Amino acid sequence: MMKKLFKYLSIGLLWFCTLADEAKALDYVQAKTSQVVLQGYTSTAEVNANQDIQVLISFDIKDHWHILSPEPGDIGLPTKVEWSLPSGYALINEQWSLPQVFGEGVFAVYGYGEKAFYLATIRPSTEVWRKAELTAKVSWQACAEECVPQEAVLGFKLPIVEHNVLPNAQWRKIAAEAHETFVSSKKTAVDKDDDNTPLWLVMLMAFVGGLILNLMPCVFPILSLKALALIKQVQDVKLARREAWLFFGGVMVSFMVMVSFLAWFRLSGESVGWGFQLQSPWFIFVLLVIFVIIALMFLDIINVNVPLINRLAKVSANSQKLSSFFTGVFSVVIASPCTAPFMGVAIGYTLTQPVYMYYPVFMSLAVGYALPFTLIGLYPQVIGRIMPKPGKWMATLKHLFAIPVILTCFWLAWIWCVQVLGSNTKTEDNNQQLAWREYNQVEATRMVDAGHNVFIDFTAKWCITCLANEQLALNTPEFAQLVKDKNIILYKADWTNRNEQIAKALAQYGRNSVPLYVYYDGKYQTFHILPQLLTPTIIQENIK
Repeated sequence: MMKKLFKYLSIGLLWFCTLADEAKALDYVQAKTSQVVLQGYTSTAEVNANQDIQVLISFDIKDHWHILSPEPGDIGLPTKVEWSLPSGYALINEQWSLPQVFGEGVFAVYGYGEKAFYLATIRPSTEVWRKAELTAKVSWQACAEECVPQEAVLGFKLPIVEHNVLPNAQWRKIAAEAHETFVSSKKTAVDKDDDNTPLWLVMLMAFVGGLILNLMPCVFPILSLKALALIKQVQDVKLARREAWLFFGGVMVSFMVMVSFLAWFRLSGESVGWGFQLQSPWFIFVLLVIFVIIALMFLDIINVNVPLINRLAKVSANSQKLSSFFTGVFSVVIASPCTAPFMGVAIGYTLTQPVYMYYPVFMSLAVGYALPFTLIGLYPQVIGRIMPKPGKWMATLKHLFAIPVILTCFWLAWIWCVQVLGSNTKTEDNNQQLAWREYNQVEATRMVDAGHNVFIDFTAKWCITCLANEQLALNTPEFAQLVKDKNIILYKADWTNRNEQIAKALAQYGRNSVPLYVYYDGKYQTFHILPQLLTPTIIQENIK
């Protein structure tokens, strides 16, 4: 009887010791400060040397506090996780929640409020037996009215086993919560949560964007029309002011007509973007015919006596009253497909709001765009002081101004051929050997989720700013070297023709127009929107 009792006690003691030893095999640990609570989880409670193991760290942040991201910006200490791993073990991937913006202007930083996650994938080695000890030293800066550097150490001791291991239920739950903060459809790190942006601020951004639009390459094709209109007004103040208001009216009417079409498409359930008119081959063809007539009249090759065409095309000393009005119309038609700084954000935000908000925002955009040339027309004496008296030089200047109009004709003809006849998508740049892939949202998302660096170029043949950026920044040795060094996967989203997939992708980034340049940092799973005007230096600064 005593032998049996001793046997059972021995088995029970051995079982208890085994449980105690397993209790030390931690797959969950916790550390905390006054502002942040850290909780660490492993995907399994055991380690198989032939299976990767994942470690997830959650940051629960006290109300009114935030911590900085691994790339906080120009100021502040980044959040870091430094691993101490057994011999032969390797850290093969890291992933962070997408950060948000805290602060304003030059003091803005990227960080996390309330909740954030860090995920590491570790590859074991057969060199370690019995137990794997994984130690993560976490350091961060907690900020409210003041910033406090803090750190904590999370240690995991996991037994080594030879059988396959599977994630437990607790892991699956927390991993699903973390994944929602990693996915690429989340809001960009550089865009604020602007769902409550006041209307006056959006209108101000649209107004400033309209002013800047006058300096964009999109406006080059109609500079000749504007310049000649200004020159002929200098000597007649009354005429100049009248035609300044006609130009202003042409711009306003054009914007209101286009925004009405956008509203109608929106209410009809159609998805179209800013510049949708140039996605129509018929519209391009009509525009081409009109600009050919304008070029021939600039060169004095033809003199069309049809009143309608005179009013549409003839911008000379003998033009009719409506010539300035249609100059305003043409300037909007040609310039509208592209966007300027502030303008893209304002349009993208507005087109996600109720239709009644379209008109005040686009009216602000129209006023900003029309204002510079309108003011010059209202005060022509300013130009008159620096210009010579009328003479033969005006006829010569008119012939010179025919050159950009002729170039515009070639550009429109090229667009029409691409739209009607189609073109083979170039997947590789012949000069720099850049492998551009045709944009596919599913494939691009898969590459991002796999941790690759990804650059997406949203462009169109009818977008002159896009074409200028390609020549000045993207088709350069500097960009090619950057792509090679960082192993960047390139996607080109060509919106020359209507494409539902590209329209939806633009909407995800809060945009409705091109150009748009998006760079995904595979290490931190964040993405950044580059400026509309690119140079090699700007690209280098934004893709670090």
